[in-house]
Amino acid sequence: MNNVKIITDTACDLTMDFLGSQGIRVVPMAINFADQSYRDGIDLSRDEFYRLLTSADKLPTTSQPTPGDFLQVMQEVIAAGHEALVITISSAMSGTYESALMAQEQLEQHKDRVAVFDSRTASLGEGLLVLKAQEMAKAGQKKGEILKTLTQIRSHLFSVFTLNTLEYLQKGGRISRVEAVMGEVLNIKPILEVNKEGRIVAREKARGRRRAIKRLLEIMAEDGRELYTQLITIGHSRCEEEAVAFADELKRLYNVKEIHIGELSSTVGTHTGPGCLVVFFQGGSGRRG
Repeated sequence: MNNVKIITDTACDLTMDFLGSQGIRVVPMAINFADQSYRDGIDLSRDEFYRLLTSADKLPTTSQPTPGDFLQVMQEVIAAGHEALVITISSAMSGTYESALMAQEQLEQHKDRVAVFDSRTASLGEGLLVLKAQEMAKAGQKKGEILKTLTQIRSHLFSVFTLNTLEYLQKGGRISRVEAVMGEVLNIKPILEVNKEGRIVAREKARGRRRAIKRLLEIMAEDGRELYTQLITIGHSRCEEEAVAFADELKRLYNVKEIHIGELSSTVGTHTGPGCLVVFFQGGSGRRG
């Protein structure tokens, strides 16, 4: 029996079926459309989410789990005789990490049996850390050993991504309508990354989708370290063929052997819209820390 149970949120973009099959506990985020709220991955499938998203005049909002949501799962894990390691979306993107910490404090005499880890990333970057933690927990590693390894991986974890449309950045208030319209007219595709504080920042721009995706591959060569030895995760929103083709290029160019592809969940897809392609990999110590 695993002594350490992994708990995460639905921003990790690993499917509920996969998480369940691995015995990983998951606390759902909430997706709030104008007339109804849904629990990500439970009340709302990804197909239904993207159908609602593309037809909505106003972007839905996302809500972090409450401390009570985390507390219930933590208590169940402890009652079953386990310790718990909670891995959350970046604290710079969501209050989920704070909710988990508040839940841990409510455990009082049992709080030392729980650790809460800020991934400082999201999507399958968070998922990559969850996968590593689960692998170590299954091998019988202690909570402290897992945390040490996750901290090392996090310090070298890079992500770069591109979007097919600026519409959702504009709807979310991150760029102006004029910038969005000009970007569409000029066929500008932003290339973004998650910085060491766990915030999404602009890195550069590319002219056209094909050039943007090619640039992601080039950035991996520039910033990556021994890509062929790594588990690399690729996330996409409604562009699976491009994600598979991207994985094929990683195998061809860099001899990458272990790749996990997944679709962005409602939590992340709300902010990117359809057509997001994102890759997570480990690099040198230059840009992240």
